[in-house]
Amino acid sequence: METFRTIGDMLRHNAELYAERPAFVFQGRCYSFAEVNERVNRLSHALMRLGLVKGDRVGILAYNCPQYFEVFGLAKAGLVCVPLNYRLSAEEVAYLVEDCELSALIAESELAAQVEPIRERLRCVRYFVCLDGKAAGWLDYEELLTSSTGQEPGVSVSGEDPAALFYTSGTTGQPKGALHTHQSILAESSVPHRELGPSEVALCVMPFFHVGGSTAYLFPAFYFGATTVILRKFDPALALQTIEKERVTNTCVVPIMLRRLLEHPELGRRDLSSLRTIVYTGAPMPQETIRKGLERFGPIFVQALGQTEGQLLSVLDKEGHRLGMRERPELLESAGRPYYPGEIKLVDEHDQEVPPGQVGEIVSCSGRIMREYWKQPEETARVMRGGWLHTGDLARQDQEGYIYLVDRAKDMIVSGGENIYSREVELVLESHPAVLEAAVIGVPDEEWGEAVKAIVVLREGAKATEEELIEYCKKRLASYKKPRTVEFWDSLPKNPSGKVLKREIREKYWAALERRVH
Repeated sequence: METFRTIGDMLRHNAELYAERPAFVFQGRCYSFAEVNERVNRLSHALMRLGLVKGDRVGILAYNCPQYFEVFGLAKAGLVCVPLNYRLSAEEVAYLVEDCELSALIAESELAAQVEPIRERLRCVRYFVCLDGKAAGWLDYEELLTSSTGQEPGVSVSGEDPAALFYTSGTTGQPKGALHTHQSILAESSVPHRELGPSEVALCVMPFFHVGGSTAYLFPAFYFGATTVILRKFDPALALQTIEKERVTNTCVVPIMLRRLLEHPELGRRDLSSLRTIVYTGAPMPQETIRKGLERFGPIFVQALGQTEGQLLSVLDKEGHRLGMRERPELLESAGRPYYPGEIKLVDEHDQEVPPGQVGEIVSCSGRIMREYWKQPEETARVMRGGWLHTGDLARQDQEGYIYLVDRAKDMIVSGGENIYSREVELVLESHPAVLEAAVIGVPDEEWGEAVKAIVVLREGAKATEEELIEYCKKRLASYKKPRTVEFWDSLPKNPSGKVLKREIREKYWAALERRVH
């Protein structure tokens, strides 16, 4: 397989090698590999003509579409793609836009309308571009392309140059931008565990603003020359119909997607015999769901453990799932093994490696790791100390190298494939005049994996209802971050230094369950 130095090399190589073969299929239209490369060139020239230069950031706020990949492709002109979560509130989007100082924002009309109320605040954004050309006061995306040349942009780019900035959140609740280079994205794209190739048809249903949907699946499918069928949003009936119609061979899902596919009445009425590989990632996989999946489809599953900063960490391959179906059921509770030996180790609080069977923090060293946190050198140094990415995930590893996640060092909640940071929700709750303090945890949820629960202590003499506090959060956060339930306690358990003991709070809800988290 060809080794590429930059994302531009990959685009040019595949445009020549696969030329008229379909790279993307979206809503009845095919985009060939050659066409995709030309459209990236046209978009690059259009933005450069407007004055954007190497290193400038270009945001995209959109549902899944081929144009999303084109914005990622701007890396060949030295521009940095910033994918924005379309589920965020306008205030949250404004924070990210201002933090990374976007030069241009590309959005589809439905989401562009959500930006309008905050547009005047986004002074760093010089150009607003609408993907479907239906937003007043926004440049038309397709007009920009048709008015530009399809020639290569001619910008000197190296593999160590930044290519994409993915926002995550830290333990304090403040978002952090994980800056990935051409080489870290290509290193992720080239890992072959997804079993993609020119004869494969890949279905993309995970949102592209996540690394799980983009660098971990959209990019690899393109890298290996597969045809990628893109769904704008996940819909189980449409996904099943598409698998049958397009003879899809590979797909990637989060656990709740698999559950909805397995429970959908269309499942038994569709011919899904073309499926050869289903990758799952992004959230804890309930044992009941994966066992039902194995019974329905057989051992065609691959689990990928990863995170925004380090991308792929470990893999439970098809053989691991086959063994898990029969003689070694415990393997289905594992996160697999490091894809390459030596890339992962478990360490104690002093960064000393722990022996097999003992719990330690997962640290990783590979070419897939981010270059840095955007404008946060101290946090970068902390998380990358000793040259190893400290993931914040606690696990144990057996003698064969299988990793079993047991807890998170960070208080992150994973609900339906979305990362929710407890401190962020706590800060909103504590801004309510009736709330003295709050502790937010994830509790077991059959559908979503985890649900957000708030434990609240009210100020003396103050009153508030569960419904009132949930609505208060909904107005200030993305809806999926709001607590599903609120309980009122007289006090929170704390250690001598005053830190809230969340482990004690969780025990009530996670009793007898070994938490398996991503």
